[in-house]
Amino acid sequence: MDELKNNPQIIELLETLEENGMHKEKGEVSALVSYIGDMEHTLSAMLVEMQEMRKEVNMIHNSSVKAKCENLIQTADGKIRQGVAAVSKAKNNLIASTANAMKAFREKGKEALKNAVKAMKIPETLDKLGKVFHSFAVSMNESVQNVQNARMELGGAKKHLINAGRLFFGKEAKENELAKHDKDVLARLQNLFAKMSNGFSALEHKSLNLADKLRYNRIKDSVKADLDFLNGKTAEKDTPTPIKDNVR
Repeated sequence: MDELKNNPQIIELLETLEENGMHKEKGEVSALVSYIGDMEHTLSAMLVEMQEMRKEVNMIHNSSVKAKCENLIQTADGKIRQGVAAVSKAKNNLIASTANAMKAFREKGKEALKNAVKAMKIPETLDKLGKVFHSFAVSMNESVQNVQNARMELGGAKKHLINAGRLFFGKEAKENELAKHDKDVLARLQNLFAKMSNGFSALEHKSLNLADKLRYNRIKDSVKADLDFLNGKTAEKDTPTPIKDNVR
C-alpha cells in the first residue's frame, strides 16, 4: 500500500501550512494522515490472519461445525474488507481535498487555505470511522459467542462418539483424536475473533478520542482569538507565503 505521508500533495500541503504559521491546521491534517496509516496497517494484518485461520477451519472434521465456522470466517472477512474500503475512501477524499486546498491558497491566500482545511471536516471523518469500527467490534464479539456455541456442540458430539465407541472399540481412539483437533482449531478461532474485536475497539477509541481532541483545540483557538480581539490585537495580514518554484 502507498504511504499517505509520502504523498507529494500531502507533503506540499503540510509544508505550506507550516510556512504560514497554521500549526493547528497542520496538526489536524497530520493526525488524519497518521491515523489512516495505522488503520491500513491494522486491517492488512487482520486480513492475513484471517486467511491463515481459514486454512485451519478448512481442516475441521465435524461437517456441521465446519460449515458454521466457514460462515463466521466469511462474515468476518467481509467486515475487514468493508473497513479497508472505508479507509480507502477517507484516504482518497483527503488527497482530493488537499489538491483543492492548495488551489484555493494559490488563488485566494491564507484565509482560503484555512477554510479549505476546515472544509475537510477531519473530526467528522474520524467520528464516522469510529462508528464503523464500533459496529465491527460488536460483530466480532458476536462471533466469539458463536464459536463458543460451536465448541459446546462439538463437546456434545464427542460424548456421543465416546458412547458409541463402547460398542466399536477400534473407532474410539481415532474419533477422540479428531474431536481434539477440531476443538483446538475452534479455540484458536475464538481467540482470533476476540483479538480482532479488541483491535476494532482500539481503532474506534483512538478515532473518537482524536476527533474530540481536535474539536477541543478548535474551541481553544476560537476563544483565544476572541480574547485577542477584545484586547485590541489585530489579526495577521492575509498574505500568502511564496511557494517554492519547484512546487506544482
